[in-house]
Amino acid sequence: MINRFQKQKPEFYLLEEIAEILRSSKRTIYNRIYRNRVYGEQNPVPPYIKMNGKLLFPSNDFERWIEQKKSDI
Repeated sequence: MINRFQKQKPEFYLLEEIAEILRSSKRTIYNRIYRNRVYGEQNPVPPYIKMNGKLLFPSNDFERWIEQKKSDI
């Protein structure tokens, strides 16, 4: 049974949450995604899906991406 005061991990993070976690702006993340798509650049961007005009970041994929970036250092 889940305690009603425990916070469950969301299935998806929103762009605002990702920007806060990465200590970046929403605009910077948008720019990286755009430049990767249009110009074929390889800017680091967490895995995402676009649904109904919104960027959604699967929480499990994001956490794996963070761990990979930590090990790249």
